[in-house]
Amino acid sequence: MPNQKLSLEISESLHEKLEELSESTEEPIETLIIKIVAMRMPSLLRETQKFNQQLDAITPEQLHGEIGLEEVVSQKF
Repeated sequence: MPNQKLSLEISESLHEKLEELSESTEEPIETLIIKIVAMRMPSLLRETQKFNQQLDAITPEQLHGEIGLEEVVSQKF
């Protein structure tokens, strides 16, 4: 499979942390990012799958209508 190119815009503080890690590991920032994403991907996929299963398990009987917060808020102001 061919590689895909991805451009990221990150905060200065995150970039500084990556630079520090890059210096201490002597690995390029790009390599570190790829490793971090690859290591985190399996657990993110599991979490997403579990969340979607929980959503799918919700039945109409478990849902409730509006709870009327607008009335309470408007009465205080």
